[in-house]
Amino acid sequence: MALGTRIDCSSLETLEGFDDYLRKLRAATQYNESLLEECGKEICGAIWGQSNPDISGIGVSIGYAIGLALGLIFAAVFLGIRQRKGSSWEFSQLVCLAGFEAFFSSAIYFGIALEIASIYTLVNKDFGISTAGLGASEAEIVMAVSVVCILPLLYPIALLPTRLHHPESERQKPPKSGNDVSVKQDNCRLMLFSLLCILFFYPFLSQCIHQWAPSRVGEGNGTEGETIVTIEEWNKIEALCFNSIKRLSASESKLMAGFELASSIVIYCFTIWCGLGVGARTLATQDREFGEERRITRVLLKSQRWVERLWKTYSGVRVVLILIPAVLGVPLLWYVFRLREIQSAALDRLGVEYTGNEWGFGQVVGIVIFAPVVTDMVFAAWAARSLLSG
Repeated sequence: MALGTRIDCSSLETLEGFDDYLRKLRAATQYNESLLEECGKEICGAIWGQSNPDISGIGVSIGYAIGLALGLIFAAVFLGIRQRKGSSWEFSQLVCLAGFEAFFSSAIYFGIALEIASIYTLVNKDFGISTAGLGASEAEIVMAVSVVCILPLLYPIALLPTRLHHPESERQKPPKSGNDVSVKQDNCRLMLFSLLCILFFYPFLSQCIHQWAPSRVGEGNGTEGETIVTIEEWNKIEALCFNSIKRLSASESKLMAGFELASSIVIYCFTIWCGLGVGARTLATQDREFGEERRITRVLLKSQRWVERLWKTYSGVRVVLILIPAVLGVPLLWYVFRLREIQSAALDRLGVEYTGNEWGFGQVVGIVIFAPVVTDMVFAAWAARSLLSG
């Protein structure tokens, strides 16, 4: 294209495939800086996206932080008051249990909704169906929050099935059978958590491809050795969109990718362990009916008892296991808020309004969804108030 010729910037607004878009960009601009500048708003919006308040808005982002904080707080309090004796302790246990159960109910549906939204967004991006408003920055946020929303749920899944009240308490009666209400509740929670992890599989797969696949930027890095975009040309695009804006360094991006991968592995290892526990109990029930214990049942039950003994015997192990979701989740939360900050600065530079800080219906819901935690604790405290005067 001859210099001085105006180009149709509207044709560069939508990215329907990374390779095809960069071929189209080369044909339109030849990576000439003045032509790139002319269509800067369209190019940067297509490659890095604008914002998706439903996933990265200020309200839902605060919701991710609330979820992680509540999960850690409830887990710490739960372990601190567990099996303490006395009416005041029993009051605290009832209130904590009500809040912890309400937290799970709020966080699990928040997570399921987010995973469905993440799948829809990433499928559109990965298969080039529709990428309007979605770019690399928003995709990175989507993949991070799809992990962050699951980590707090490890706490209630691990702790709620354990005995909270003192062994002598009337409320601490062991379940009589698999049909006991508490057993059904535990199974229901595990089923919902398993559904969440199944939904998470596609964001996890997309995350692995996005973070760990070979880069297509550089000489001969495209399909069959094609050069899609050289490093020099890519640097021109980055300079156009970010200029002096401080972005994440390559080492920081790799570190965050490592946190995402480690979190995903922890989530799936924990889910598999819970599934093995359910399988062991089912096999043990069948073996009792047949009057003979199978080898696989002995191995599973022995492994389960060994982990339980480790948990009960060593307080350091409990502390480490309780801190793992928080240690993995906090850096990812920082990553989400940092990406929002970069995205906002880049859009402001291009004269595009950043909508991620606007308080709409979805942003309010992202916080109010945890309101049942407070209300259930208040109702539980009122119902158990006699324990404080006894």
